[in-house]
Amino acid sequence: MKFLLVGLLSVSSVFAASIKDYDHYNYDVFFTNPLCQAYEFEDTVYSFDGKPLNAKPENVYCKYNDARSNEKRKSSPHYNLIKLISDKDVVELRMAYLSFSSSGILKTLCDTTIKKNNTKLVLIVDKGNKSDERKLEKLTTLAACKPAKKFIDNGTANYPIIEYRGQNGGLGYAHNKIIMASYKSNKDKVTLVYSSANMSSGTTLHHENWHFLTTSKKSYMAQAHVCILDGMMDHSNSIRGSRSAGRASVTGINNFKNFVNKCRKEIDVEEEEDIKLSIVPADGKKTMDNIVDKIKKSKRISVAVHRFSHKDLKSALMKAGKRKSQEVRFIADDDIFWSGKANEMENGRIECNPKKNPGAVPRVGANMCNEYFNIQSLVRSKVDVKYMETNQSLFLLHHNKYIVFELKDGTSAVHCGAGNFTHAAFSKNFENYYYITIPEVVEKFKAQYDYVWNDLATAEKDLPVKQVLP
Repeated sequence: MKFLLVGLLSVSSVFAASIKDYDHYNYDVFFTNPLCQAYEFEDTVYSFDGKPLNAKPENVYCKYNDARSNEKRKSSPHYNLIKLISDKDVVELRMAYLSFSSSGILKTLCDTTIKKNNTKLVLIVDKGNKSDERKLEKLTTLAACKPAKKFIDNGTANYPIIEYRGQNGGLGYAHNKIIMASYKSNKDKVTLVYSSANMSSGTTLHHENWHFLTTSKKSYMAQAHVCILDGMMDHSNSIRGSRSAGRASVTGINNFKNFVNKCRKEIDVEEEEDIKLSIVPADGKKTMDNIVDKIKKSKRISVAVHRFSHKDLKSALMKAGKRKSQEVRFIADDDIFWSGKANEMENGRIECNPKKNPGAVPRVGANMCNEYFNIQSLVRSKVDVKYMETNQSLFLLHHNKYIVFELKDGTSAVHCGAGNFTHAAFSKNFENYYYITIPEVVEKFKAQYDYVWNDLATAEKDLPVKQVLP
């Protein structure tokens, strides 16, 4: 009887419909939610609504000197990242990021992860880091970090491996944001970390969401992440064909797609129903089609963006905004607003073409003028829009990119992940997206969105009439 019970439990685990059915399950979501003072203007500034403004919004506009106190908060992503990478029980860390420049994370990886714990570290970063002198210097220093002498002497030393990927063979940026941590004490246990954030100020001062999921390596979720990391490492380069063998050349983007699709087919368990992973460039169209479908089926849609240029998303939100049966809320970085207003001419027309406007500003922060026009299209379609007044001079951002769907059937879901709402992020970049229906995770996102909407974000009429920084 005992053997039968064990067997039944094993079967239910292998064919789990929920990520919760696996051993070791734990799911934490951390929002950066930086705590920063209300930085005051030197002189009173007036809003578009004519009200006097004395300061930027508290806990929205931050400066680098706010980082230290935010790093120490136990609810901060930074604190929990340090806790994970310092864990003596972690035997291997596999990471993939667009940018990796956080001094605190880099120091801990060298001093504790590599030197003290001899943890195996494999890091994949975007090829663009090679052309950024400051970032390359930090990564080169990490690559040169060595385990303690005792590990070298006994022949067990794990030297860090750093590889550069993306931007070749039809691929765009290596834009993933992934950590996969394996453990000594339990070889079946794994912690997956995924986020909207890079390993930069995204751990503290950007406005971001971070997910820490601990599960079994047997889960579809864990195995599919191995497919991503293996694909990026070994199957992202173009392959020359052989005329004699009749083999055609394969581009880097198709090489990766082919590998990932084959890798996932070989996973011997069913995909979990309550959390779905999308791997781009393989799943880009399917992922956007799902977003558009869920917008149609929702009574309330709450959107948070950093970049906003995908035409299908814009069209779906405009249609929803015009329907009386649907409510659409939309939060963006105010850099999008100023990317348009910075190009306003004396006649009031916004002109981004330098041939027509010699004083045209090509971008503000990471945002471009066309994104301003996209949002104004939403405004005309009765979408409620607010902005986060972040610190563009220090490139501190509202970097969230997620959508909360409150569906007409009474259920709710979240789309989130590494990628922005751009065409490249759904077609050629390396990206990892998630469609989550785990109730407690969705509720955290609902509460977070309400907090940002009600307490942090600013309506257009309440923005300052001119771009003034404290």
